[in-house]
Amino acid sequence: MERQERFENIPKWEKLDKDMLANIFKKLDMVDVIMGASRVCITWFLASHNKTIWNTIKLNDFDSIVLDNPSNPHLQDLDNNNGGKHLNSLREILTEINKFSRAAPVEFFFNANTNVLEQDLAIISNGLPNIRKLALRMQKTQNLNSFTSSFSKWKNLQTLIIAKFTRDDDDLKHEFKAIAENCRNLTTIKITCTLDQELANIIVGKLPNLKSLSFRCTYVSVEAVKSLIFGLYNLKSLNLSHCIFLKRHNNGMMLAELGLSPEDKSIILSIQKLETLSCVVRSAQFV
Repeated sequence: MERQERFENIPKWEKLDKDMLANIFKKLDMVDVIMGASRVCITWFLASHNKTIWNTIKLNDFDSIVLDNPSNPHLQDLDNNNGGKHLNSLREILTEINKFSRAAPVEFFFNANTNVLEQDLAIISNGLPNIRKLALRMQKTQNLNSFTSSFSKWKNLQTLIIAKFTRDDDDLKHEFKAIAENCRNLTTIKITCTLDQELANIIVGKLPNLKSLSFRCTYVSVEAVKSLIFGLYNLKSLNLSHCIFLKRHNNGMMLAELGLSPEDKSIILSIQKLETLSCVVRSAQFV
């Protein structure tokens, strides 16, 4: 009897304080909150709407959302990965995030393998206008007007991290220009996309407030790098790690070099405004 009374004094899960439940839900994956915890009972449903849960959205769970990756269609083969676990459509989850978060999110991270379409961006831009940090993987959009409309709602966007599906960098020039024209408050950009003079001109002309810029594991034009440094007056940090540098030599040939030449790096470092420059000094070259 005494033991039974002791157990009766222990609060039941459905009667836990909502703030305590919210702190527990923060430890869960977003999909588990939406499709699981919120459906247990009315108390958990209400707790799952606590805005503190939704400040940062990370859709990193590999086996909860259909990735629809065109470059790797077998990424989520049932036999190899999720063991038959139900996969939710990305659009369904984004719609639910809008309902639960009530415009609270300021950071949004898509899974690096997720194929994010303009329709997906439209859903979150309409419901989450306060995004300041966004990470996504891009490919050529089928509807540039819709893509532009989405980014036009993120006036407070400060940090943008972009990986790309396509190997044709020209396919992303229009998309990046649309972003630059609508998100003038961007101060940090990380991108895996070839840096040529055209892209450098877009960045210099449209994003004067940039303080940190990163191109990693890609091709970069040496002249385009110089244009960025001379043209971006607020630039403090430039990361060119693991990049291959393209430079036209006196004989007219365009050479690809592993790292900057000592001469080019000296020119860049002579501009005192740069606080950090991450790159490799050339140790070898090849055509």
